[in-house]
Amino acid sequence: MKVCAIVPAYNEAGRIAAVLDALAGASLVDETIVVDDGSSDGTHDAVLAHPATQAGRLRALRLPRNQGKGAAMREGAETTDADALVFFDADLVGLSPELVDALVRPVADGEAVMALGVFRHGRGATDLSQILVPNITGQRAIRRDVFLAIPCLAHSGFGVELAITRYIMEEGLPMTRVILGGVTHPMKEEKLGFLRGAAARLRMYRQMLPYMLRPRARRPRKSRR
Repeated sequence: MKVCAIVPAYNEAGRIAAVLDALAGASLVDETIVVDDGSSDGTHDAVLAHPATQAGRLRALRLPRNQGKGAAMREGAETTDADALVFFDADLVGLSPELVDALVRPVADGEAVMALGVFRHGRGATDLSQILVPNITGQRAIRRDVFLAIPCLAHSGFGVELAITRYIMEEGLPMTRVILGGVTHPMKEEKLGFLRGAAARLRMYRQMLPYMLRPRARRPRKSRR
């Protein structure tokens, strides 16, 4: 099974190299695509300068304007012909090639259609967040045909992870969780300052809210004869 890692990125020039290093060392990842979602800080140049780009295992896409996380993920998925996709945020701390492979393996082996990567033993705030709401994790492996079948992802923004998980659950498809031990990421307030970070967090929650409030559809029961 061919596996493509997709990294949606927005203004992560100083942090993305560590994630790309982990992906470059993963044995189950065949190619990596970074989708720069209209960054203004040199993220695209940082990707072009990474050794994996020179080796032909990393491709850098650049959207002309910021379109949101869902659109960036969809763009990456449409660019590859891989059988499976694995998504990682661009600002992760503590990611290793072994953890990348651990997240990919249940999908590559056909044990699940989707695997969610959840943080543990990284830092208290991010661990707690993923204990309470693991379905919002940005780290997940999924079959590409299933991902492309999910409607309206390009317009979902930060609600994209909830939209994906909801679809998998409503369709009754098998999914599993994989612990990403020691992995975390900086908070928005740490990256942007308190006021700008808090405003960005509110925008993120606002985009997630419709998916949190929408009742889960029930699959029709098969009639018994």
